[in-house]
Amino acid sequence: MKAKTLYLILILLVLVIAIITLILLSRKAPLNGPESITFDEVGKRFLISNTLGKNIVALNLNEQYTPFLDKGLEQPRGIIIYSEKLYVADKTAIKIIDLEKAAIIDTIKIPGAAMLNDIAFTKTGIIYVTDTAGNCVYVIDPVADNMQKLTSPLLQKPNGIVYDMPRDQMFVVCFREKSPILSVSILDNSISIFKDTIYNDLDGIAIDDLGRIFISSWGQDMIFEIPQEQNRYLPTFKGVKDAADIFYYLPENQLLVPLFSDNQIIRLQLE
Repeated sequence: MKAKTLYLILILLVLVIAIITLILLSRKAPLNGPESITFDEVGKRFLISNTLGKNIVALNLNEQYTPFLDKGLEQPRGIIIYSEKLYVADKTAIKIIDLEKAAIIDTIKIPGAAMLNDIAFTKTGIIYVTDTAGNCVYVIDPVADNMQKLTSPLLQKPNGIVYDMPRDQMFVVCFREKSPILSVSILDNSISIFKDTIYNDLDGIAIDDLGRIFISSWGQDMIFEIPQEQNRYLPTFKGVKDAADIFYYLPENQLLVPLFSDNQIIRLQLE
């Protein structure tokens, strides 16, 4: 009788452990090499590109993950919403996705592209996308159906890109040692150094509503800041390993940062 009771208790323990395990697995973020993040105002959700998972997932305001798009992507990296559509830098092409239907509705093929990474728009709808393996930046005018390839000795593994609207320029950072912050003029697409840095392997770059610039460094495992006066660098967030693209979320005054190797999204509160 005692042996039978112990046996039943053992079975119950196994069942409890199995249930707890299933619950924990269901709560685990479905991330696999998260690279970039953007916010869908209509759907009230964040969209995250899974480079290694070859898909895009959604994260609602209650911190719940759901699938968004699981087909038709190769290596989704930079993502951005423009004119109510999602644009994805996907290895050698830009995929355009209907947000409501979660379906690819068009593709901008980029001949010669090697590894498209981050993507940004000007206020007039011109697309700028970095090609890290190709050491270049592509400029695309979808309306005029025109494409230009920008090259320069300064473009060594260009990675993150962001539009600086007040000065009508793009900022670009590179995945290299002592990467400068580059400026790409929207007027003539000339490339110059905006600021030199001592930081290595830069990935993401974002600008908040105060004009502060935030940049992630894989080499130093941190996110550093250029304040408004632009006369120094601040190691604002240390111990942030393998931080990919940075997204500034204005409603909460936060930086949302995909951690590529740890498969998670962290929120960093700004002052």
